[in-house]
Amino acid sequence: MRVACGLASALVLHTSGVSGQQPDHTDHDMSGMDEMDMTGISLGGDWYLTGMAQAFPVVTIGAPGHEDSPLHETGWYVTQPAIMTHLEGLGRRLVLHTTLNFEGMVQDRGELSFGGWGEGYIDKRHPHTLLHEAMLSYNLFDVRGSQLSISAGKGFAPFGTPDPMSRPGLKYPTNHHLSQILERWTVNAVWRKDRWSVEAGVFGGEEPSGPYDFSNIESFGDSWSARVARRWGGEDGSTAQWEASASIASVTEIAHTTSSETTWLWNAALRPAITIGGSHVYALIEASASYLTDHTDFFSVLAEARYDHAGHQPYVRVEYASRPEYEREATSGSGFFRYHDHEDPLGSTRWLITTAAYAYEVTGTPWSIRPFVEAQYNQVRGDRGPVSATDLYGTTSFWALSIGARIFLIGGPMKMGTYGVLDPMTQMDRRMNAMPVGG
Repeated sequence: MRVACGLASALVLHTSGVSGQQPDHTDHDMSGMDEMDMTGISLGGDWYLTGMAQAFPVVTIGAPGHEDSPLHETGWYVTQPAIMTHLEGLGRRLVLHTTLNFEGMVQDRGELSFGGWGEGYIDKRHPHTLLHEAMLSYNLFDVRGSQLSISAGKGFAPFGTPDPMSRPGLKYPTNHHLSQILERWTVNAVWRKDRWSVEAGVFGGEEPSGPYDFSNIESFGDSWSARVARRWGGEDGSTAQWEASASIASVTEIAHTTSSETTWLWNAALRPAITIGGSHVYALIEASASYLTDHTDFFSVLAEARYDHAGHQPYVRVEYASRPEYEREATSGSGFFRYHDHEDPLGSTRWLITTAAYAYEVTGTPWSIRPFVEAQYNQVRGDRGPVSATDLYGTTSFWALSIGARIFLIGGPMKMGTYGVLDPMTQMDRRMNAMPVGG
């Protein structure tokens, strides 16, 4: 994280000499995420750069009390290390939104995350790609009373809910590969009018095979997605207190090494983010499902909420989901958490995961340090095929405990997965009149 800290520190040092260009980007709008206290620098003219860096040192203790289970493991990580930047110019008509993710350097063997799966990891979360986001947007803010934008690059397809990295929980939910389509080469279009928005995207369905794999650009154009959203409350559509959305996607990926198959994905979500006095309440309720041509379908129903008052941040999440089970490389050790990607699942398991956490914000900007403790109670059973939870884990219920700290430099996380006229950083700058509006 020397690079991350170096860039973020440079932003702080340079900003101290910029007069009148230091807006306090505090936002509790529809994103429902942590406040984004971004500080930036003027690059001349109306070009403006904001950014932040983060890293979460954490220890996870898996399946305590189940010494005979392959899940009885302790992992020490620096997880979710990232640098996020937001470059705006031409009256905010042109925006470059980037996220560099360094998980491939610090957790190449994955992070314990029971119930998780995807990209060759199971019961561990795979490291994301170094180039997590690099999306260039062109925005038109006044087209007959509506707003339009087109974005292109590597990032999120317009589908589902915000990336768990920008949400309160540490461990990603099981539905990560049902509720987000990320790290794809994509072209997205957005139409926004008042409190409605419609997004559509064309992208490559193939997932990257590792943190430094960019070859999935070769599949560009074989998949598509769309999302419609409606907002309520607040002064206008960009500061809404409630958001409801529905998404659909058709994703084509390689299976059996040579052939391809198409998966249909669906997601519906409701997200309130309400300020009451000096307290902030964020919640998310979502349902996700996947439908494959061979009818091996999976689903997830999730609800989460966080209460934020005077630095105290309790959080809870409940998820009920089914998950594919694959032939693992080994019955114990590191091979237990790996499978061969592109192989057919042997069957499925069904999970009920209850997560409770408490964090406290010790310091504010430019350094924000938030120590936390997070506990998960997992209940699992066989669902389809010759899969037995007892045979896999030696038990059907077990705990996991994580202790660590979220460390942010120059603010909290940016909401990830929306671009153009829906980008919350762009909307905040427009509301605050930080720069003259183009359009």
